[in-house]
Amino acid sequence: MSYIVAFVSFPESNMEYPVECFRADIYVGEQVIIRRGDGILRVGTINHAKFLNWDCKARIECKLQESSVDSGGNFILPKTSPVVKGITTTNSFRKELEINGWIPLKPKQRMYKSIMAYANTKYIGYIFCRKNGVDIQILPKQTNEVIQPYTPYEHSLSEGRVVRHSLAHTTFNLYEGVLRFSTSFSDNDENLDCFFKPQGDSDKRTKKLRQENEKKIKSSSSDLLDIYSVCSSGDGELAYLGDGIWVSPNGDFHDIGR
Repeated sequence: MSYIVAFVSFPESNMEYPVECFRADIYVGEQVIIRRGDGILRVGTINHAKFLNWDCKARIECKLQESSVDSGGNFILPKTSPVVKGITTTNSFRKELEINGWIPLKPKQRMYKSIMAYANTKYIGYIFCRKNGVDIQILPKQTNEVIQPYTPYEHSLSEGRVVRHSLAHTTFNLYEGVLRFSTSFSDNDENLDCFFKPQGDSDKRTKKLRQENEKKIKSSSSDLLDIYSVCSSGDGELAYLGDGIWVSPNGDFHDIGR
């Protein structure tokens, strides 16, 4: 799973392929070393990149100029590969929060990979990392309240001020945006409205994929309408297909009696 997905092309094909990317310093036209799903290393060219948070079979190991070639023509990759540059993963994001003084807590819900907390002069802020998003919560600080590392989070997201962000389809690096929130919150900034506007989309499909799915649905619906016209008596009632399954005049299935 990678927040950034790069779309690359290979010399022998006009098609482009999505690959996992863990770095923020890639540019259109750059050549990169890609490890395919079968483990083979290939040189590809960056066409564009998007914030999608997809689980791709292939990934970028490094830029072409960061690699070398041995006497047998095999690529030699950097010692740490794939190369991670910038705040592009949950781990790098969490580490940056810790550097900035945010304290890790113990999640009580499986949906959260980590929870970070910080107490300023008036409030306690929480940052929640989940598989497909980052959530923020602000609660009033109780008198002499102290955050203890790795203690359980005891509140609910129905309390205080809350926003839920999705990683997919953000127009900027959400991790960097939430880091800006963490700095503003630590500095006791009262004007945090810009950080409480939900970002991203829970639907991770691209526009192209959505259009293709719509075409399939329409095609499937058309086929069922044809089936209905054959099986029905023409009175507008449900038509029986068999095995307890009926189809309506608009092409919907009905499982009656089960």
